[in-house]
Amino acid sequence: MSLKRIVLLWCLWLPLVVFGQGEQAFLSKMNTYQAHRPVEKIHLQLDKFAYTAGETIWFKLYNVLDANRWLSNLSQIAYVDLIDPKGDIVDKVKIPLVNGLGMADITLIDTLVEGTYRLRAYTNWMRNDASDYFYDQNLTISNGRSDEVIASYKQEGNQFVVQLNDLKKAPLPKTSIRYTIEKNGSSLKKGRLTTDENGKISLPLAADFADAKLSLSFDNAQKSTVNKIFKLPAIESRPNSVQFFPEGGSLLLGGMNGLAVKSLRPNGKGIKSTTYLLTPNKDTVAIVETNYLGMGSGLLFIDEQVGLKAHTVFEDGTSVESELPALLSSGFNMLVNNLGADRLYAQVNISKDKQNNQEIYFLVQYMGRTYHVAKQKANKRELTFFAPKASLPSGVLTVTILDSDMRPLIERPVFVFKNAESILDIVGQTNAKSYAPRKKVDVSMEVGEATDTVRYAALSASVLDITNLKANTALQANIYSNLFLNADVKGYIEDPGYYFDQTVKVKDIDQLLQTQAWRKLDLTASLDTVKPAYAVEEAISIKGQTRKVGRKSAFPNAHVTLISTKNFMNFIDTVANANGDFEFNNLLFPDSVKFIVSAKDDKGKKNIDIIVPTVEPPALGNNKNWPDEVYGVNKLMEEELLQAKAYFAGLESQGLMEKSLVIESITVTARKPRSKASESSTNLNGAGNADQVISADDLSTCATLDMCLSGRLLGVMFRGGIPYSTRGGGEMQVILDGMYIQGDQLSSINVADVASVEVLRNSNYTAIYGMYGGNGVIIITSKTGKDAIASTVAPLGMLTIQPQGFYVSKTFYKPIYEVDSTQKLNQDLRSTIHWEPNIVTDKAGKAAFDFYTADRPGKYLITIEGVDFNGKIGHKTLEIEVK
Repeated sequence: MSLKRIVLLWCLWLPLVVFGQGEQAFLSKMNTYQAHRPVEKIHLQLDKFAYTAGETIWFKLYNVLDANRWLSNLSQIAYVDLIDPKGDIVDKVKIPLVNGLGMADITLIDTLVEGTYRLRAYTNWMRNDASDYFYDQNLTISNGRSDEVIASYKQEGNQFVVQLNDLKKAPLPKTSIRYTIEKNGSSLKKGRLTTDENGKISLPLAADFADAKLSLSFDNAQKSTVNKIFKLPAIESRPNSVQFFPEGGSLLLGGMNGLAVKSLRPNGKGIKSTTYLLTPNKDTVAIVETNYLGMGSGLLFIDEQVGLKAHTVFEDGTSVESELPALLSSGFNMLVNNLGADRLYAQVNISKDKQNNQEIYFLVQYMGRTYHVAKQKANKRELTFFAPKASLPSGVLTVTILDSDMRPLIERPVFVFKNAESILDIVGQTNAKSYAPRKKVDVSMEVGEATDTVRYAALSASVLDITNLKANTALQANIYSNLFLNADVKGYIEDPGYYFDQTVKVKDIDQLLQTQAWRKLDLTASLDTVKPAYAVEEAISIKGQTRKVGRKSAFPNAHVTLISTKNFMNFIDTVANANGDFEFNNLLFPDSVKFIVSAKDDKGKKNIDIIVPTVEPPALGNNKNWPDEVYGVNKLMEEELLQAKAYFAGLESQGLMEKSLVIESITVTARKPRSKASESSTNLNGAGNADQVISADDLSTCATLDMCLSGRLLGVMFRGGIPYSTRGGGEMQVILDGMYIQGDQLSSINVADVASVEVLRNSNYTAIYGMYGGNGVIIITSKTGKDAIASTVAPLGMLTIQPQGFYVSKTFYKPIYEVDSTQKLNQDLRSTIHWEPNIVTDKAGKAAFDFYTADRPGKYLITIEGVDFNGKIGHKTLEIEVK
């Protein structure tokens, strides 16, 4: 559904209550604003949550819209980033979306540092809101390929002790360790240590080291560099903490108040507790107990100004005394009852001085989209409102109370859940409950009800060996927790799957929402529908500006051409506007493709600078799921790591997987002859594949590069400092660090900065450059990259760019153990047994897939997730056993 159509449909809707023109205009403006700013939410179904280097992260992306969760037709592009424990993006993919659906994979290279990684997904449109609402999931990644070291750690008094062993549990004695301690981007300390005869190092802790990152770097027995990252503890143990959140934002004298409690361990996770609310005389006025996640709520009546205190006893026996938030004698508060099946109730309490007989408005809305509205006179202490749940969507909504001038007084998030309208019922079954190794498993499924008019659904499925899995899969994030909660709640949610395990725990979700920030619209800000900063992306585009040479002023109306280096006959033309801005739209190309952008004036002159700005990704920020970060992952996942290592060895022996990158690099270094061409060469044929190569060592001391090369290049003659081909006499194309420059600019290049010069004259080398290679090509590579020379030599009318293209997905390898099949594994130790990303049910709601069991006996978990065309969300798990 297009954005324009959404705006039209939603603007036609108005609350079915009679209001004045000013009130109606405000409500209409809210709805119009939301219609112009629909909310996209992303879920990724992964094959699993714990990996090891060498494996592949397989995922299916679901992009849905607003509180109705229809598959989005807005964004046609999504981005997925893999972020390492240091907070750097180590891999990123750009995915095409069709009807809100996409799929891709990320291969985990051998040199990854073990630790907790983040997988982040978003669309360009989602950047108009806070990155708190991006998909953001922790993954644990071990490394037994290039690492092969098990690191364990502990605190002994004021010392942080790290134990290093190899995969055979032998210690690493007398190993030189380089270490760095960093916090908030600043280096606190660095130095060297050496392990003792037992493979241990000890680092003294300091007060300012608490929560800092300790990075270790050393060489393992195979002489490859290994990096480890740890989070340093505080010198002294820190106490548990407790926070109080009055319902509606304040505690009001003279009536009933709601109070939510959140109790936390020092590591950011919840702890069960009991809080006693006491008067100065130690009389108990209320008791609030929390669940194991540290959240609870209760009611207390406050009829006079007394100094209430809180005494909290934690599950571990410790306790703390706390002050409650200040008591107000003037103002408003709110009590919400959301446990009824048919109605959402809200009681608004008003102090005596605010009972002015003016209108009070009650709204239930999602980012301005109003689903229910009512009003009453502020003429008594308590006003009761209700909204029929039949008119509300499922999910996190906002209850807003406004005064007579439509200014918000109180806001509170609520979670509404209607099973029949929200949950896609998935009935799945296998052709047996238990199987022998290497046997075929048939999985069939049916979605929806026979009475449904539409039963089409997009699904995906993973099959995972959970025999030795330590984590509780039921508590992991899933499509329910991501699209109903995480996409609209700020901050860390512990055990997100808990809220949807077995039943939907509405009461627990309500307590979560009372203690966390949520996605909401600032009604005090302007609701004008201005153009957002980030547009909906329907296709890849390349934008830039043409400028006058050496100046920031625009070069208007330049003729701009975009040429693919993969096929020089494939080009697109456009004309820059009066401000020099140009854009190439509706592009479709895979990743790693280079393009040439050229610009000319009406007379064909290239005296133009071309600027194509780099698209910066959203700021990474801190990991909101930091309490789930773990360190020493190789130790925690030792059994899985060794199993994966054996599995990889089997794949390598069958030629289905390359050997470790570290081993390959050693082999290549030993056999590959040294090339005179720089490894940084942008030669499209490959570095050194040229008719002639001159290295820095071959260049004599000359004032300019054209003087050094004159008379030394075969088939090249220089006239006025410009290189010409002796074959045909045409001017040769000069390329400097990938940039196409004019021949007369050779005189501007400092010879000392040149790493190599490659000359291409024969057609087998020049053909790849198309029309630019007609008279031959001279490729110059600087010693230290583009900044060494490019800063002094500005290419005129030409620029080489490499924008991010679409990732081309791999196909999941599926062994088939039939008599005549060639897709067999000699040793089958898979942990991800199967990945099926593209399941579409038929008009009867049915679909099926199959896979083969592996060699190890144990339990398999089949997880099926997806969305139907009515916005219903589905999650189903099945278990089978291999004997």
